[in-house]
Amino acid sequence: MTSEKEKCRQGRLYDANNDAELIAERQACKLLCHEYNHLLPSETKRRNDIIIKLFGKTGRGFLIEQPFFCDYGYNIEIGGNFYANV
Repeated sequence: MTSEKEKCRQGRLYDANNDAELIAERQACKLLCHEYNHLLPSETKRRNDIIIKLFGKTGRGFLIEQPFFCDYGYNIEIGGNFYANV
């Protein structure tokens, strides 16, 4: 049987609200986003560590302004010298 996450990755219709794996992944991501959004802007190392943990791939040299929100994070890839404003 195909999991809801596998259906999502295949671009098929899926039910994210009744799949324990996807719910847990969203919850973990939201906790990291909450932590990220409540750090001081000067806490750049911790901010970068959280983004690296959240994202599927990061290049060198990036800055993502707070607040930042995403559902899973691991589908996001950024290159080097990346900047995102609110």
